[in-house]
Amino acid sequence: MFRSAGYGNVGAMATPINVLVYGSLDAGSCDVFRVGMYRDHLAALGVTVRPWTELRVDFATGWEKRPQEALDAGAFEVDRTALDWADVIVFRRYYFTTAACLVCDTASQSEAEIAEHGRLTGHATRGPLDRLLRPIWRRILRDPGWLDGRAIVYETDDDVLATPPWSGHSAIAGLESDLVRSMLGRADLVTVSTPPLQRIAARHNDAVRLVRNAIEPTWYEGDRSAASVGATAGGATSVGATGPRVAFYGVSSRMRDYAVCREAVDEVARTVPGTRRIWLGGDDDAVRAVADEVHGFERSAPAFARLLAESRPDIGLAPVVDEPFNRARSELHWLEYSMTGAATIASRLMGGGPYDVIRDGVDGLTARNRAQWRDSLKKLAGSPTLRAELAGRARERVLAEYRAVDRTAEWADAYRWAAERAGRGAAADPAPK
Repeated sequence: MFRSAGYGNVGAMATPINVLVYGSLDAGSCDVFRVGMYRDHLAALGVTVRPWTELRVDFATGWEKRPQEALDAGAFEVDRTALDWADVIVFRRYYFTTAACLVCDTASQSEAEIAEHGRLTGHATRGPLDRLLRPIWRRILRDPGWLDGRAIVYETDDDVLATPPWSGHSAIAGLESDLVRSMLGRADLVTVSTPPLQRIAARHNDAVRLVRNAIEPTWYEGDRSAASVGATAGGATSVGATGPRVAFYGVSSRMRDYAVCREAVDEVARTVPGTRRIWLGGDDDAVRAVADEVHGFERSAPAFARLLAESRPDIGLAPVVDEPFNRARSELHWLEYSMTGAATIASRLMGGGPYDVIRDGVDGLTARNRAQWRDSLKKLAGSPTLRAELAGRARERVLAEYRAVDRTAEWADAYRWAAERAGRGAAADPAPK
């Protein structure tokens, strides 16, 4: 039905293809970096991407007043308007099909149990956000013909099967793990962002495509003047600093990763006059205790990119604890720091990790332990020339290898490959191999 070509010939593909993404294209940074940022570029290659956010069902006669029972029994029909438009359906990461607490890492398949948890603790709770997903997925597994020749792509940029407790949502992820494994096994194609994820996914499916993350260069063209920089931890505005601006970004739970380099950063802050410690993405007492400038969480990826650029970092920190979940992360911190003109220091993990792509001493520095973090940071803090050399080479490489417009060809080829092989996953056992 579809004729694909190699990456270099994607522009010549004339056959239009429609890709329906279950969920949002831009609700969070992962949505944007793995789907949303490519929409306009894909359209130029004949690939139209739309979100599948509105689901309507009609319950069978006699089930109207028992909607949850009807869903569990499969006594419903889905409005197929969006489905019939698509050639490829994309499911991503994991979904919130269970009830959960909004304050602590508590989740349950029983809404009554979560409601009782809320009553006893005073915590805010929520019911399942995706009530329809599991019934629809059961329909897909039970009746492959229901898709009528449409392909399924499962996409992930995290090792969701190894979600750690420090993330704050490991209980939810654990209750969704059966759905994740089923989607991994049933998909006609699995797409991932890193080589470790490619190896993990290959345990469940023999069709796995690595498509690395990318950046949209125009997002990082923020105002880099000193006057643009935001509030410090003490409430003043940082202007006129003479030392390096040392930046880290992540939510407050990433404090455990920041601990990898904290001693080195604090030592530079004590010994190099004018050093500014910047944290973007978290704003609480713990963060303010380790940073001179704090910027809160920004959900919009383009807005965060501007904020990062306007914070004018000289050195970008990318520390991660050596554990399975972190080994599967991507090199996005390095990409974004490089686009702002910062020289990156990143963790090099014993088992391989996200920053293995950095050429140590060429377009960034990597450190395996606290001593190496201390030495590398002191070296960069004391040499504006070295910072400029590393940052310049990194930016040049990122623009040559990681632009969204260039990565688009890989996504187009992946979607077309899946469309040509729609149903191949239905013949396989959806259970993990």
